[in-house]
Amino acid sequence: MNQKIVSMHAAYQSGSEKIDGFLARPVGNHPMPAIVLVHGYRGLDDAQKFVTRRFAKAGFVVLAPDLFEGETSKDPVFNAYRKTSLDIEKAVEKIIDSVSYLRMLPFVGRKKIALSGFCMGGGLALYGLARSRKFAAGVIFYQSLFPDPTELKGISAPIQCHYGSQDPHANQAEIEAFKADLTRYKKKFEIRVYPGAGHAFLNNPTRLGTVNRKAADQAFSRSCKWLKKVLA
Repeated sequence: MNQKIVSMHAAYQSGSEKIDGFLARPVGNHPMPAIVLVHGYRGLDDAQKFVTRRFAKAGFVVLAPDLFEGETSKDPVFNAYRKTSLDIEKAVEKIIDSVSYLRMLPFVGRKKIALSGFCMGGGLALYGLARSRKFAAGVIFYQSLFPDPTELKGISAPIQCHYGSQDPHANQAEIEAFKADLTRYKKKFEIRVYPGAGHAFLNNPTRLGTVNRKAADQAFSRSCKWLKKVLA
């Protein structure tokens, strides 16, 4: 059942920088599990805010850090440039530093925190999970940024991963290689592939119509059910 939520601008400190973001949460001040939700290469746009609210309605405190300083774009060439020129080390540091901010909020406190992301953000979430023990779980959506396999050794939290079978940016060969690496390093994971779905089916489900919307609903339901169990 959808919960009443409140959503707002957020900001926190990472080193000497102020990181803006978008926060959505169920109404109430009792502690709840949280999700750090990393956007894709289009930035913290309306679609990212929509899915942030969607997870909040499911019962989570959700923070979407803004890694592009308020700039959003629908230009795929410009967005690809932003992704390929991203300072990954700094971006991952900003993501990890969001945990200290969430811990200060009365409606998170000592509750468990998950890390999730879409496309570019899915790859950054893998880095964050590998480099920090602050996250109790990870949900990865069709990462289009692939850390070196040796990075995956550092992951200690269980992860759930979602992909479309018709995604050119995270195709079957990439998924199988990723699965083999996780298996080799004896990580706790599950992988879900949605027949006929393309890229960005959860954070941009109208792109390929009905198939993507069906995959979005299935992936959202599965991820929420799994997160509630792991973060309990």
